[in-house]
Amino acid sequence: GTKAETKMKPRRFSNVTYQGVSAVLLLASAVWAATAKQPDPPRRVNFVVILADDVSPEMYGCYGGKEAKTPNLDRLAKGGVMFRTAWACALCLPSRAEIMTGCYAARTGVWSNGFAIPREGGSNELFKYFPSFARLLKEAGYATAFAGKWHLGSAEPPYSPAVGFEEYSEWAGEKELSALGDQKRADVAMENESTPSRYWQPSIVQNGKIYPSKPNEFGPDIEADFLCGFMERSVKAGKPFLAYMPSAMVHGARNGMPTTPLYGKPGDNGSADKQENARRFRAMNDYLDVLMGRLEKKVRDLGVYDNTVFIFTSDNGTASIAKSRGTERGCRAPFIAWGGPVKRRGATDEITDLSDILPTLVDFAGAKLPEGVKVDGKSLR
Repeated sequence: GTKAETKMKPRRFSNVTYQGVSAVLLLASAVWAATAKQPDPPRRVNFVVILADDVSPEMYGCYGGKEAKTPNLDRLAKGGVMFRTAWACALCLPSRAEIMTGCYAARTGVWSNGFAIPREGGSNELFKYFPSFARLLKEAGYATAFAGKWHLGSAEPPYSPAVGFEEYSEWAGEKELSALGDQKRADVAMENESTPSRYWQPSIVQNGKIYPSKPNEFGPDIEADFLCGFMERSVKAGKPFLAYMPSAMVHGARNGMPTTPLYGKPGDNGSADKQENARRFRAMNDYLDVLMGRLEKKVRDLGVYDNTVFIFTSDNGTASIAKSRGTERGCRAPFIAWGGPVKRRGATDEITDLSDILPTLVDFAGAKLPEGVKVDGKSLR
């Protein structure tokens, strides 16, 4: 044919040529897949749970407290979720049982301070029958730590394997010191105060050893520092963590605190003047806000804020005006959640209570309740 016809003829390749091209492409794909940066697996959610002791919502600026100096919690309430209608019990012990088990007293039998219906065989063990959020998360691969005030009556202590904390820093009363074989220190502590010191030169046991506190050391600082160290070790080890701080603050305290020069002297145990004591109580609560900022900053510095959930709440209303009252004032608690996985929603009128915390942690952690275990709370995720 003509030259034009020749140019129009399709060029043919042998099967060998096609196979060779295919082999090269497959090899190139394999090399690319081997050398390309693979996406990191999703990081598991960490948790920081803070339980204030005997503090009503109006002690915080975000809840309308005009005299409050709580800039950290006020900021975090706007950047997360602040529940206007959150509920605890009117007393410490049933609230502390509820938050850790996700169950009401009607299920656990923990009805009041110093009163709990015994379990099988007359035992007062709680966590043998109701798994704590610490144990559930530990079994799901989490590092777990507790720092602060335990106050769960005859239930197992925080260092019991049944509870699930791998590390602990506990404000130790006479009972705890005696159990550790330090009866002499327990007796001395009880001679000086009605209970061993929880603030200046506090009585603290860390991982089975008595902490050698000094006169100028402040208990809540030790609590926060212990958890900051725990979180850092967990991140370096590549483990998700649960840090639980049921603080010894504020509990009607009249002691001094580091941020208030008038009251910040070690050994200052309060005043007989009611108005002065009210100012001290507020200043102590404001210092709790400082500690919240310290914990949040540590999480940010560790680079894990985006996958950490914080929850701040209280076990009941302020001692002098609300605690033990079976009314809204006695049971209403502050409840703020924030952190990377938490939607920024601000204030809400949706109802929650302390029983919702355990199922929320379990849900975010991707864990499951053991077969047959029932809780009263619902996940807030």
